[in-house]
Amino acid sequence: MMRREITSVASLREGLPSASRSSRRGLGRRIPLLLFAATICFALTVLLRRSNTKEAVAGAADLEAADQRLLKVLVKTKEAIQQETPLEDIAAFADRAKVLMELDEFGSKLNETYPRLNASTKALYSRSVYHHHQQLLQSLYPYINKNPQMPRTLSGLRARYTVPRGIIVPVGNDQFIYAVHLLATIVHTHGVNFPIHVVYAGNDDLVPEKRAALRSISPNIDTVDILNYFDEELVGIHGGGWAIKVFAILASPFQEVIIADADAVFVQNPEVMFDDPGYNATGTLFFRDREIFPGDGQVHEWFHGVMKGREPSAQLASSRWWTDMASREEMESGVVVFDKRRTSVVYGLLYAGWLNTRVVREEVTYKNTYGDKESFWMAFELCGLPYHLDREYAGIIGQLTHTDTKSHSIDTFIQSDHLFHLDHKGRPLWWNGSLFQEKRVKDRGYLIATHWAPGTVDWICDTEPWSMRVDMRDVRSLQSDANFTRVLTDMIGSAIFWEGRFPQLLERHYATDSTTMPQRWR
Repeated sequence: MMRREITSVASLREGLPSASRSSRRGLGRRIPLLLFAATICFALTVLLRRSNTKEAVAGAADLEAADQRLLKVLVKTKEAIQQETPLEDIAAFADRAKVLMELDEFGSKLNETYPRLNASTKALYSRSVYHHHQQLLQSLYPYINKNPQMPRTLSGLRARYTVPRGIIVPVGNDQFIYAVHLLATIVHTHGVNFPIHVVYAGNDDLVPEKRAALRSISPNIDTVDILNYFDEELVGIHGGGWAIKVFAILASPFQEVIIADADAVFVQNPEVMFDDPGYNATGTLFFRDREIFPGDGQVHEWFHGVMKGREPSAQLASSRWWTDMASREEMESGVVVFDKRRTSVVYGLLYAGWLNTRVVREEVTYKNTYGDKESFWMAFELCGLPYHLDREYAGIIGQLTHTDTKSHSIDTFIQSDHLFHLDHKGRPLWWNGSLFQEKRVKDRGYLIATHWAPGTVDWICDTEPWSMRVDMRDVRSLQSDANFTRVLTDMIGSAIFWEGRFPQLLERHYATDSTTMPQRWR
């Protein structure tokens, strides 16, 4: 090819391709790129439309499923509201309570279960759930209102639970000395440093001087009148009594709560109960009573009738109380532990509260059981909620009598009023029955415990105090346990010190008590 000689600018211009020719060539090269881009855009549009279609289909499916589920639970709610159950049919009442829980579960899991519902639909469903939940709650548990004109909501009740942990001790005038011992020992021996509420029911239940005395034991102790919280006409707890406990638990601001009778005695910091595996699994910790009066079938026959047609929980099915009537009592409520952060626990407590309202306890609960204690586990059982009872029946702690060291025929006993319980690691934890040797005869002094034994059926209940025939192979000696001896000595020291702070109050206490005033106060 001949090279053209460039002799001028004009010749250079002549040698360049014309603009029209260059444009046509560039356009020709860009056409495939434009077609490719158009194809991509078209494909993305198709995919987006398909995605939107899938989302629309999924959203419609969520809407239909949610509609059906909500309709079903609302129908059940309406039926539960309108249903009138006989007072003695506590199982039917529990079935109505289960509908309340089902409605709550639907509302609380709406976002999780139906994530593709739009915001306006979710808001509509939530309002419907709230309205019907409140209607059924008030139908079942009107006792939770202090003022019937201002009905409480469940969320309003739970909004009070703002304090992480605390202890409740119900105290009346007659339990004052036991409360002094309990509060002094858990604070000054075991080092409990979270809030403690001394609960009473009315100004005359625990007089102001005794309230002030108990508050003086620690700045963490406060006194609370439970009559300020619920409808007294329905709960009927003015003046105290067994029923006060469940209402004190519901009203307290504690998220995790221990409630202890005034005559409970802890030999460890009670906070260790929050580490119990059964408690952490269920949010409850219940202790078994003594294995006494086996075969006394009234309560068993009654509750088997209540449970007719129901499958017992694994907890109940494994209980000798249920399977062979091993004892008249299954549970004692001297110490009970709850985690109210759990919705299931709050619902169980609401039902237990109903079992302890005035009319229900007088006509049903206390007619068939001994006080409030069985109402806790029965409430959770009937509502289908998990709960934990410690494995063993209550043991005994005290001193050995008639020690059978030569295997002759003389029986060995531990004579004591004190129901004894271990922690989940098998260590001494607490007993019921006061720090005195005999709760009913206080001038015999304090309990100097030398031995303990696990629970057996061999209780001797026709003498005072009761005693238990023991097998020496099961008896555990505390005489060589230096730590236990030190702790018990410190506890008795704390009790004596704080008794000495309130001589006039204790003198009046003994003057109204059936027992004799101790020599040290004469």
